[in-house]
Amino acid sequence: MIWTIRSVLAWAKGYLQDKGVDSPRLDAELLLSHALGKERIELYLDMDKPLSADELAGYRVLLKRRSHREPVAYILGRKEFFSHTFLVNRDVLIPRSETEILVEKASELAPQGSTVFEMGAGSGAVIISILLSRPDLEGLGNDVSKRALNVARENARLHDVSDRLRLFQGDLFDALSRQYPTIVVNPPYIAATEADGLQEEVVRYEPPGALFAGNDGLDVIRKILAYVGNYLVPGGKLVMETGYGQRLEVERIIQRNRGLKMIQWVKDLAGFDRAVVVEKAHG
Repeated sequence: MIWTIRSVLAWAKGYLQDKGVDSPRLDAELLLSHALGKERIELYLDMDKPLSADELAGYRVLLKRRSHREPVAYILGRKEFFSHTFLVNRDVLIPRSETEILVEKASELAPQGSTVFEMGAGSGAVIISILLSRPDLEGLGNDVSKRALNVARENARLHDVSDRLRLFQGDLFDALSRQYPTIVVNPPYIAATEADGLQEEVVRYEPPGALFAGNDGLDVIRKILAYVGNYLVPGGKLVMETGYGQRLEVERIIQRNRGLKMIQWVKDLAGFDRAVVVEKAHG
């Protein structure tokens, strides 16, 4: 049998569907375009092109990885975020589209010519996207993982912002010696008890330290809100992503920490309260 792009995609879709993959056709196309070194649109322009034995073999390896529920982003080694392409691997959380609101809000709030600090930078997708949106800004980011920082540094070089971004190893506010007008963070906020309800791709492959935060998912958020006032200038803003259904408890935590004021909630595209903006009181 001669395997063409058309026929192999039809087979791959059925194969991934049988394995329980949520988006079998899309994933089949993304993996085939990667295997052939083509853009996805190019597949449709040459659907009757025969594949060589080497191309088929390479594609089968990728499909096998996906059938084991390895995320497509890790297989490809990249992920689109805020209209930019970022390198990713299993040392970093895969950036999600809902997290783009952190970029939008921080870019809106950061004073002209200031420095934005991202806590737990991971791949660097958020802080780098902020710097690309605002060429006047400087960036600072940390992460507990040295391997994650290596990914972030490579992404900074890829997007030509290395001269405006300083990265260092540390947890939360470790090694900070000054205050900032804008702090942004996508903390772990999933309750450990919810692990069984997550996609297999998430639980098996993504770094658990970037996902889970105690029995209610709020352990790290509590620490951040307890200490962030020490690292914000008066009137400075914290832009923080939160989990579904956490709004009321997050507001209670903010109220318990004097000197902090909840400014607004930002909804994601699904209409859920996804990020909170917190201000340090003046004086």
